[in-house]
Formats: sequence, structure tokens, C-alpha cells
Amino acid sequence: MRPFNLGKIMGESGNTPPGMNPSKGSMLARDVQRVGEMMDLPYSPLRNFAQTVFIRGSVPTQKALAACQILHPECLEQMSREAWLGLYSKDIDITDSDNVRGFAAAAGVPDPEKLFEFSRGPEARQQLIDNTKEALDSKCFGAPWITVTNPATGRREKFFGHDRIEMIGWVIGKEYKGHTPPPPL
Repeated sequence: MRPFNLGKIMGESGNTPPGMNPSKGSMLARDVQRVGEMMDLPYSPLRNFAQTVFIRGSVPTQKALAACQILHPECLEQMSREAWLGLYSKDIDITDSDNVRGFAAAAGVPDPEKLFEFSRGPEARQQLIDNTKEALDSKCFGAPWITVTNPATGRREKFFGHDRIEMIGWVIGKEYKGHTPPPPL
């Protein structure tokens, strides 16, 4: 998992965010709601989508995730989940410094304050830039962007969208048992 600057990805790839395309935008809220229901994730529509996404953005949070990638990679996935839940379940400002520290704490980062301070420095910034460049170099145009190595061929395979998970499992030779697999016997 690597955090990247989605705005930069969209701009440099020539893609447009779904909310900027009237046809896509009209489906976006319902699609996200359906995905939440299907995956049993709490979802609450953003009260002010334009303010949240286009004005506030997520760069401070992305820098904090880049800092986590450097300092505590074992916590990165959970911190990313906490930020997602903060935004899409609680509609809180994910760029607020106290909220970012809270995501880190909930993810098990040993010293959230240290991670937050590190996120404001040049190393985290550069990590985010490097991750974004790596994604663009792989022809990324949106998120989620998933790259895996096919064990049979050694070839890197790229996928866009959460709905490609079953296909990814097929490519890497792993059975996908669904988003809520049955408990082991």
C-alpha cells in the first residue's frame, strides 16, 4: 500500500473525477452507498462534497500516511482505513491535525504526535511525491490503483477499482472468497 496524491494523478493522467462528470456524478453517491451496504461498511454521505473534496482535500492526511509508510509500515493499512471511516462514515475533517493524530492512534501507531510532526517535514513530503510519481509512471489514472506480480509469468499487472479483487485473485493464483468470507470450519 502506498498513499499518493489523487489530485495530481487525476490532473496529470487527464482523467476527471467522477463528481466533475454529470453522468458519473449522479451515480457516485448511490454507488458508494451500495458498496458500503455490500461490504458492511458504515457510510454517510458528505454534507458538503465540494468543500470537503475540492477545497479541503486530503494532502495533510496523505502526508501523514506517507509518514506512516516510512515510520510504521505495519500500521499503514489500518491508518488508511481509519481515515476512510472518518471521512465517509463520520464526515469529519480528515485534514484536521487532531483527527489525523486520532487515525494514527486508532491504527496502533506508538507515538501519533511524532508521526504527525514527521508528516509535516521534507521526508514525508518526498515520499508522497515519489509514490505519486511511481503511480503515474505505471499509468495510474485513479484510485484504487492496484499493482501485483503474476507469479506464473513474473509480469506486473495493473488494476483499477475495488471491483477487480476477484480478478486479482485469479491473476495471482489465490481464491477470492468474497468480502465477507464464511468462517473457517
